[in-house]
Amino acid sequence: MKKTYFLKAKAIWAEGKEDELNSSLIFKTVIYQKGTYKFSLCANNFYRIFINGKLKGYGPSRDAHDYYRVDNYKFDLNETCNVIVIEVSGSNCNSFYALNTKPFFICEIKNEYDGVIKTSDKDFTIFNNETRIRKVTRFAYQRAFSESYNIDDRLNILLNTPLEPYRDYDGVVIKNLKFEDRIVNYPILKFNEYQLIENGISFINENKKIYEDRYQVLDYLKIFPKDEWEIDSNKVASQLDFKLNNEHKKLLKKWSFATFSNKISLTGFIRLKLKVKKDALIYIIFDEIDIKEKGKEDLVGIDFSRNTTHNCITYSLKEGDYNLISFEPYTLKYARIICLEGEVSISKFGVIKYENKDCSIKYNFNNEKINKVFDAAINTFKQNAVDLLTDCPSRERAGWLCDSYFSGQAEPILTGYNLVESAFLDNYSKCKKDNLPKGMMPMCYPADFPSKEFIPNWSLWYILEIYNYINRGGSKSILNSSINNIKGILDYFKDFENELGLLENLKGWIFVEWSKANDIEFIKGINYPTNMLYSEALIKAGILLNDNNLINKGKKLKEIIYKYSFNNEFFIDNSIRDKDNNIIPTDHTTETCQYYALYFNIIKKEDNEDYFNKMINNFGEYRDDKLIYPNVYKSNVLMGILLRLMILNKYGLYNKVFNESIEYFYKMAITNGTLWEHDSIFASLNHCFTSFIVNIILEANFGLTFIDYKNKNIYLNKVGLYDEAKVIIPIKKDKLILETKGNKLNYILPKDYKIIWN
Repeated sequence: MKKTYFLKAKAIWAEGKEDELNSSLIFKTVIYQKGTYKFSLCANNFYRIFINGKLKGYGPSRDAHDYYRVDNYKFDLNETCNVIVIEVSGSNCNSFYALNTKPFFICEIKNEYDGVIKTSDKDFTIFNNETRIRKVTRFAYQRAFSESYNIDDRLNILLNTPLEPYRDYDGVVIKNLKFEDRIVNYPILKFNEYQLIENGISFINENKKIYEDRYQVLDYLKIFPKDEWEIDSNKVASQLDFKLNNEHKKLLKKWSFATFSNKISLTGFIRLKLKVKKDALIYIIFDEIDIKEKGKEDLVGIDFSRNTTHNCITYSLKEGDYNLISFEPYTLKYARIICLEGEVSISKFGVIKYENKDCSIKYNFNNEKINKVFDAAINTFKQNAVDLLTDCPSRERAGWLCDSYFSGQAEPILTGYNLVESAFLDNYSKCKKDNLPKGMMPMCYPADFPSKEFIPNWSLWYILEIYNYINRGGSKSILNSSINNIKGILDYFKDFENELGLLENLKGWIFVEWSKANDIEFIKGINYPTNMLYSEALIKAGILLNDNNLINKGKKLKEIIYKYSFNNEFFIDNSIRDKDNNIIPTDHTTETCQYYALYFNIIKKEDNEDYFNKMINNFGEYRDDKLIYPNVYKSNVLMGILLRLMILNKYGLYNKVFNESIEYFYKMAITNGTLWEHDSIFASLNHCFTSFIVNIILEANFGLTFIDYKNKNIYLNKVGLYDEAKVIIPIKKDKLILETKGNKLNYILPKDYKIIWN
């Protein structure tokens, strides 16, 4: 039976604004009675709820094209006049974060006595959000528009009184919407105050180059042309320059600034509480890291565009008191508030954290560096796993495959459940594949791809992820709804198999790793890391589909890969054809290709111990690649380093896992409290797949290799315990306790669980 989500309410939007670029509306009603009320609502793209001026909710949980998840809140309203304001954005543009689908708002408010007392189409007044400047630069290629505002005291009147200070609009009903349940729990919305660390003066330096990026000019994204921007915050932010002084104050006059920081980088809504003493224009620029500018080493270096983003919010403010909260979530450790006009007094600055609240793992390692890495991994996960598994919470907030293969395994260890991965895979099971070749999966989703971008490798990681998800005891309905996707992927790749069964001349963005392994000369022709992945995907698909032919095909392919890729010293990355159509091996060799081979069992330790020992002892983070195997290009974090650590665990090299985990990740952890996509500060410094380091460390220290939640089995190794430590791992509503002392493992199992010793 079809579920009824709304008894009376209809979805609406302001008439004439259904297709408006960067549309922002406000829906307002008032409840003149104390009591407990239930709010059922849904909106597209995003909404936030204010009750009597306080932020109470943000959503929704993202879904596939043409599907929308409904949120249900319970609020205790304690005033005789309760002002309900729900702000909704509709970008109507293409991005990897918010779908290019028509905006709408639907809501029912119920009390325990009268049932439905308010509906979106009858009891809410619709206002254009006159505070938000609409024609602005985008935030990033992957996300929609930046935020700039023009605010006066009408905002406070709107949020805190029954008065209606803005122009109202007639509503038009939006039909044919498919509603679904929310799968994930509601996030943390908790304010974290940042500390003032420096002051100074600012000025415009016209010699500084104005930042340019593809998101400012690509029409297929659906953007505002530069000559239509109502404010060019990109130009100003690019040319702002700063000089430190010795003041330490929150009173800012024209051309002065104040810098705030937190111990770690957080993700959430930027909040600024201030008094505007003279009409003011302020810019807030922010970033995850302090990169010192040459000649200004005493000054915190904040590069608003470092991550190819527009990390800048602007406010034009009339005199008055304001509690400003950004609509979009951002990621920052440092922020600088610059007063370009007027005078303001800042009382509070910080971030309302927007995080997964379900992380309940507890741990204590004798090695404090491992504790720091654990802390950073959990911070990274919480900020990336709110409504789906994202790559990073800053530039993209996109649900990427491959990343999710790793973070999906971290989630149950950290939370006891796989709610976020379930939502992620549910979205993919219904995904829209416009602009993609038949059978191919979107590389990230929910997203739109007018550029026709896709990564064929990611669809193979998708098969491996579904296998892992089901093997842990995940929802069979997810598998059933994903079978056609799996079959479509396999059909797609058949067309690229050569006479040996190897994939050759694949189309799209062939992604092996962020390293030399991705270079065009290394991936063209027959790319062996991709084929190694393909061989494993065939086997796992065969198991999922109960097809022995696929399993045997995958096993046979591993033998062929070994024959053509291994040159008795290393596995080469690719082969090409000569003029006579013969397969010719190249000399292109990467460290990551070796890890693909070892991880996907193209070669095992017992097959060639000399090769294995060479890889284990002569490679890794601190290999001097100018002296030691200079023709074998180094790995990066995504994903060679993680594969290496998993291989070390597989062969019981636990001390090495601990040492290398610290070598790779401790510096990141103490720099900004999160773990990174690269082994440099090039891009995102908060990348969800790195949370998988928790699984790696738990296996190295406690021998924990796998938890089968369906059959209630916990798989442990008998050897390899490294250090004194204790961990309490959530297992749904129960827990698993592991403790090591004197190289002895003690444990307390959840009810009805048993240990399977490896």
